[in-house]
Amino acid sequence: MGPDSMVAAAEALAASGRGAEKLSLSSLQSKMKCDPEGYESELHLIYNQFNSSLELFQKQAAMSFTSVTGIGSDPTVAKDLGDRAMFLSHVTPFYPKHLTDFPRKLADLLRCAARTLPSGLRCHLTHALILLANRKVVDVGETLSLFMELQILGDRTLKKLAFDHVVHSIRRMNQKHKNEAKNRALQNVLFGLLQEKSKPPRYSSEQKEKESKTTTGHTQHEKAAAHVI
Repeated sequence: MGPDSMVAAAEALAASGRGAEKLSLSSLQSKMKCDPEGYESELHLIYNQFNSSLELFQKQAAMSFTSVTGIGSDPTVAKDLGDRAMFLSHVTPFYPKHLTDFPRKLADLLRCAARTLPSGLRCHLTHALILLANRKVVDVGETLSLFMELQILGDRTLKKLAFDHVVHSIRRMNQKHKNEAKNRALQNVLFGLLQEKSKPPRYSSEQKEKESKTTTGHTQHEKAAAHVI
């Protein structure tokens, strides 16, 4: 996709959103929760907008529009992507069949591009995934390694968000009774991460800052492991 095609796609995305935006996403969200079947067409529109924003954002990233703070893409596209991700995370429990692939797309984007995403968008996507986990759309075991890795990117807000979610999820899972099988599975993930972080570094002296962040992440992994009884 060349620059002209990207501009055209962005314009088409903006135009397609006008109908839904007349209600505002927050108002539409409330209406969809009250009457899911009556707003299926709006759901398809918003989901298509999310996919278009995601594709456009990834195309811009592939063209190496980079900056110190992350991918130097059109901030409007990043905002659209973040807003629609949050919107869809709120309504996913009401449309489980329509949004089957949505949680995977969120997780895959964070796994593949979290380090280069703008900080605001990165936190929005993480918050959206946490909402899905809190509504039991996503199992903690499926995303534990991702949330642990998000804590070593040098983003303090993101680190607290991810760490608090992991601890809260583990505590909630064992609130009524200990889930021994799931605890063992989580322990295996955490201990695997700890072992991986304990391996001798393979990078050069120019990457000392990254090593420092990794060491901090190692400590965060140990703290989370302590909550798995």
